[in-house]
Amino acid sequence: MKNFLKSHWALTLIMLVAAYFRFWEIGSLPAGLFPDEAANGLDINMMFDGQLDPFYERGNGREALFFYVIWSVVAAFGRGVWQHHVVSAGFGLAAVFTTYLLTRRLFGRRVALIASALMATSAYAVTMSRTAFRANTIPLFTTLTLFFLVKYFQVEDRKSRMWAAFWGGISFGLGFYTYISYRMMVPLLFGFAVLILLAYRDKLDAIKEYIKGAWRFIAGFIISFSWLGYYFWTHPGSFIGRAGQVSIFNPDLNNGDIVGTFLEVFKLTIMGFFTEGDMNWRHNVSGYPFLNFFISPFFAVGLVMFSWAFIRMLKQVWKKELDFHTTTMGLVAILFWFMMVPEVTTAEGIPHGLRLIGVIPAIFIMAAYPISKLWGWMSHHMNLSFSKIAVPAAFFAAILIYNHYLYFTVAANSPDYYYAFRSDLTAVSKYLNTRNQKESTYLSLDKFSVQTVDYLTTETARPFHLLDPANTYQVVLKPGDQVVFTMSSMYDIKKFLEYHPDVVPAEYPGSSNGELRNSQNYIIMKVYQQP
Repeated sequence: MKNFLKSHWALTLIMLVAAYFRFWEIGSLPAGLFPDEAANGLDINMMFDGQLDPFYERGNGREALFFYVIWSVVAAFGRGVWQHHVVSAGFGLAAVFTTYLLTRRLFGRRVALIASALMATSAYAVTMSRTAFRANTIPLFTTLTLFFLVKYFQVEDRKSRMWAAFWGGISFGLGFYTYISYRMMVPLLFGFAVLILLAYRDKLDAIKEYIKGAWRFIAGFIISFSWLGYYFWTHPGSFIGRAGQVSIFNPDLNNGDIVGTFLEVFKLTIMGFFTEGDMNWRHNVSGYPFLNFFISPFFAVGLVMFSWAFIRMLKQVWKKELDFHTTTMGLVAILFWFMMVPEVTTAEGIPHGLRLIGVIPAIFIMAAYPISKLWGWMSHHMNLSFSKIAVPAAFFAAILIYNHYLYFTVAANSPDYYYAFRSDLTAVSKYLNTRNQKESTYLSLDKFSVQTVDYLTTETARPFHLLDPANTYQVVLKPGDQVVFTMSSMYDIKKFLEYHPDVVPAEYPGSSNGELRNSQNYIIMKVYQQP
């Protein structure tokens, strides 16, 4: 272990930094469980009841691998908010490591260290890693699958190659249990395989060897995918999910101009890396570009370099003269562009950090490549060894400090960040669990948001009656009955009080005049009681 740390000290340091960014204060940041995150918990409740499926139909359908990992954590530590976020952070941390492994195979150790360091501290990647959405599993399985496939083409030992192909198939199949945009790996790998076969079309012996590896890959894929494949075979309507609802081909979203909508979405998406990113606090530090100004110029250069390399690769395929370096750059380019498809073919909430999550490894590899080239040039031309170390150290320190400020200061101190995760619902759930009087407790909340409360009050059998906020005023109260209002139903209190002038604020721990406030002094819950 000591020798490993000595020879891999830089990677060890990067992984420690990545772990800090993803796990530090995970119990309070994010402070709440957004209803979409809590919906995962409702499916986990079904797992506890013995309903074990590879896909759950709630919310237009969701792949279940992420849920099974949360299930194991909840089984060990109980239901709560951090139990979900820590799983997501774990997948984010693992993706940093697999991005390093893949990049080292493709471009060597220095580019790999830079790429993983950029990804480790990225405010965008960190925000996504700390949000309990199953999409966070995509970067891990895309990089892991490509790592095994690249290893297959690189190693000379036949046994190692066959195992690499097999494990690549396993990883590829498991990726389908993650999130719908992972399915872009199908045309990506198929298209890349066709290019390889075309390049070697005059070398039948080499193609035969690749076919042997392909059978191992297919075997691994069948083993891992069969459970989900059977589910889709017996539930064909579940395969598409919500994609059609947000598509640019939806007339309600494109206003009759598909091409114009696509171009606008494409422009907003690309500019999201440089100017204004996703406004949703669950996907990004709201409004800030996906890449900070230290990295975005290098990404721009890298995007051009890698995209041009793919064009060169096509020319080499035609001439049957594939160059390994050009091919590896072309692979990263198509990873980026193919994983952009789920974003640029939708027209809702653009730029959308969640749908873009598949590009995360590619953007940092692309940015790392020109940084590595510049670093190499500096090392060759600078005479002072101090400058060779001090300049890169200052660059990465600036990136670390800036990203730390974005997440742990800007986001952590924003009232909108707390509301984006509906932290008020966590406080409401805690109160309902403590009160635990279903027959005399009413909750004014919409059916979407109540998913959080339903999940967090599972163990007390959801001790409340749900009221539609707009119609809460119609409730008939008996002495001792309480009505609980959340942040999203505060506007309905006025009409409620008009119809129930006799109610009084209910006192409970931490409240003042029936109100509970958060650290930003915003009212997050109000409780009224019928005398």
